Amino acid sequence: MSSDTIIYRRPTADLLATTGNVDAARSDQSVIYEALVVDVILDHTHPEYSHRDGYNVGTIKVRIFNVNQTLDDSLLPWADPVDLTFHEMPLIGELVTLYKIRGNFFYSKKIPLARRQQENGMLNLNAALNNRGSNTLANAVANQSELSPDTHKFGEYFKPDNRIRQLKHFEGDILFQGRMGQSIRFGSSQMDPSSEGMAPNIVLRTGQGKDLEKTDISIDTVFGVLLEDVNKDASSIWMTADQVVPFEPTTLRAGSFVRSVANPPQKFDKAQVIINSDRVVLNSKKTHIMMFANEGIHLNSFKDTTIDTDNNIILTANIDIRQNASRNIENIADHDFTVHAGNEILTLAIGKTSMLSDKIYVGSVDNDKEPMVGGTSLSKFLARFILALTATKMGTPPASFLSTVNTMTHVITPTGPGRLAPAVVSALSALYKDLVPTNSGQKKPAAFAGAIFNSEDNFVMLANEIPKMEKNEFEPGEQIKTENNKWILTEPYYRVL
Repeated sequence: MSSDTIIYRRPTADLLATTGNVDAARSDQSVIYEALVVDVILDHTHPEYSHRDGYNVGTIKVRIFNVNQTLDDSLLPWADPVDLTFHEMPLIGELVTLYKIRGNFFYSKKIPLARRQQENGMLNLNAALNNRGSNTLANAVANQSELSPDTHKFGEYFKPDNRIRQLKHFEGDILFQGRMGQSIRFGSSQMDPSSEGMAPNIVLRTGQGKDLEKTDISIDTVFGVLLEDVNKDASSIWMTADQVVPFEPTTLRAGSFVRSVANPPQKFDKAQVIINSDRVVLNSKKTHIMMFANEGIHLNSFKDTTIDTDNNIILTANIDIRQNASRNIENIADHDFTVHAGNEILTLAIGKTSMLSDKIYVGSVDNDKEPMVGGTSLSKFLARFILALTATKMGTPPASFLSTVNTMTHVITPTGPGRLAPAVVSALSALYKDLVPTNSGQKKPAAFAGAIFNSEDNFVMLANEIPKMEKNEFEPGEQIKTENNKWILTEPYYRVL
């Protein structure tokens, strides 16, 4: 229906009767009645719903005492809410105050005859009065079997939960309490014995905590009262000006609890806002979510703490950025990873430190004029050079190297072929002996890797292994409009906690 076809109705067209040029006020007076709720129009599923424009949502059918007490249901009048700013829908069977204003009936809030938080119905009274004799009321009251709450119908689906209790009042409090265990308290810090004075607070609660009606009530009856419990209530928001809130963080007993906080709070007091629920969701449809703090911002969880974005993650600190982990720290990038330091870069590891890359540059960004020397390769090269000088076969053991060299001619002298000087042979033998040992630091000790200039701890792969990395293959996200989402309830929307 387009906006230009909406009809703004008024209950009475002729609020003033006119005679000629003189206005004459209507003669009917405003009257107050007691009325029993017989039916309620909540939405389009009701057979009496105004299908043209839904004008009569919130209208109730009433049985007015002392007026139509024994009238048939089909003949009973309808009443509109007297206030749409604060509107409480009554249940079938509850009593309301009825006003007749300008010839139309208007109802106020329910009358708490039973003094129960969830329902105050006069059970099955309407069924007893429907189209019966004038003495039915007395008979219905006397016959208790006809007033059983098990057979009373409060509506199409509403079923009261006898575990719901009223909240305890303190002097000066203003309380708004719903039927299902939700409430808003405009109170003060006097609700906490350890807090001094009467500092203001606002406590919003949705869902009375499990088993509080068994353990925390003032008296073990349906009329017992209890306090909000920031830890046990299903969802709550506590806004305080100067009050101690007995809040227990979920990770209180975790090994990581406030581990990185220099001076964690010892109690939750003074001016604060505490939000507690099974899930807390913050969503910004258009711009930012921003958090500011005069001191620290701390995140702590039993499981993962993640940040995902389709754009950049930028961390800036005027002093230090630290990463601490009991196990691994992995920095993965599909493209470049750069570390800049104004002074020193220090890498410490109790185990091993590995660098894998197609090319590794030390002392420059991309200058490849000076390749690095491999210790094992150098050892083999020098061993082959010594064997070539002495004309010794490759693979000659160091123990037989000296005797082999002494039996062979290696040089040309004026008198003919000759042998190397004993001092030269001894020096070459000692050098060769130093080149061929295995390296005990390797997983599989290899010959020629244990030379005196080779490290027992540091190793290099001249071919440079290309690291095996899984790239972040994902498509960029698409922003969608969420202003006019249609919500569909997949589960019953009334569920006892």
